[in-house]
Amino acid sequence: MSDYSSSNYSGNSSQRTEKSVSYALYLHRRELGRPKRKMMRIASTKLQLTNELIQLQQRRQWETAFDLEFDAEASSQQMRALDREREYRDRLRTNMQRQLEKQQKRKRKYLQEIGKR
Repeated sequence: MSDYSSSNYSGNSSQRTEKSVSYALYLHRRELGRPKRKMMRIASTKLQLTNELIQLQQRRQWETAFDLEFDAEASSQQMRALDREREYRDRLRTNMQRQLEKQQKRKRKYLQEIGKR
């Protein structure tokens, strides 16, 4: 039972999250390095990276909440930073949705023009 103590368990989840953040960063850099960049693919990798970073920050806050040297001021600053990251994620999602709607509208218009010929 000592193998599954809370410190060992939380450490494993942090390592998994940090690995997924590293992978998300790798994917985003790879998209940026492509010769023919597609903005929606870049935005989707950016969204994935942002989500991974938010999850990592949430996990770290949860772990430090049980620390004996808990600093309330630092915790409130981290919460404000996390709120800003969530707002950014939401704006990014909204912009991506708008872009998809514009693409669909252009596609419908194009298909209507072809149908008229």
